[in-house]
Amino acid sequence: MPSFPLPRTGRFVPAFAASALLMAVSACGGSASGDDGAGGGADDGARSTRSVETAFGVVEVPAEPRRVVALGDTSLDTALYLGVEPVGTSSARGADAAPGYLGEKAASVPLVATVNEPNIEAILKAGPDLILASPRMEKSQYEALKAVAPTVVPESGDWKRPAETYAEALGEKEAFDERIGALLDRAAGAAGGKDPGTAVVVRWMPAGPMAMNAANMPSSLLKEAGATVMPIAQELKSPHSDPLSLENLGEIDADRVFVATLNAEGEKALEAAKEQKAFTRLKAVENGAVSGVDGQVWSSSAGPFAMEKVVDDIEAAYGG
Repeated sequence: MPSFPLPRTGRFVPAFAASALLMAVSACGGSASGDDGAGGGADDGARSTRSVETAFGVVEVPAEPRRVVALGDTSLDTALYLGVEPVGTSSARGADAAPGYLGEKAASVPLVATVNEPNIEAILKAGPDLILASPRMEKSQYEALKAVAPTVVPESGDWKRPAETYAEALGEKEAFDERIGALLDRAAGAAGGKDPGTAVVVRWMPAGPMAMNAANMPSSLLKEAGATVMPIAQELKSPHSDPLSLENLGEIDADRVFVATLNAEGEKALEAAKEQKAFTRLKAVENGAVSGVDGQVWSSSAGPFAMEKVVDDIEAAYGG
């Protein structure tokens, strides 16, 4: 996968540095969108725009964006799903490449950021006219990015909101809503008419298990399928996940347990846990109802391709 070198220090370029880079490019006779004639935002001041509500207020974005940088699994997933190939993206959580589940669809998209920090110089070289950023992005990072191109940071809340905001920014909200509606209908029948009973989603990390919040995409789709999500997942303080000790594994003693891992270290920790009595006495383990799933899909993304894979896994688990 082509990429620009990321900063060795691991620190993002702040807003004033982004402005300095913009000035330096202009002084050299170039532009923030590059010299390849691809048509970045700086060269098309007369293009029409649309207003998008974001976490940092209303942002004016190009009515027909041509060069999109998608930072984060969900923004990349959504853009590709809607037929837009970004000119830059970030590495996936726990990886040094785009999310593996997107396969060849993302193979040619250059890396211009880590999972936590954008490389402003690399993003400048990509010449975007629109940047789709991750929810809960720090204000300082947003300030640096918006100096390059209009930047959309979705508001937090309902798990569907980020993908909906990206679709709106890309001018594809109507098509997106129609396709997501069809996916939710499919999720509703994923258990094949059976009673799924109770369910819970757990991400297994090198340090141990983490219970995933019931408000996240996978648990929401399990509820669509008719499953009852365990109370621990509904009572978490974190909007994403909370650590769970092996001694408290009884709190995830559901009829069906979906276990997600992100890397080899997590898988190794999971294999070690399988030897513990606290794990082996879970009824899902006793009944062969533990489903191993992709951590990038089940714990890091809420895009439509990820949704499709989660529904696939639910159907496989329940025979729907």
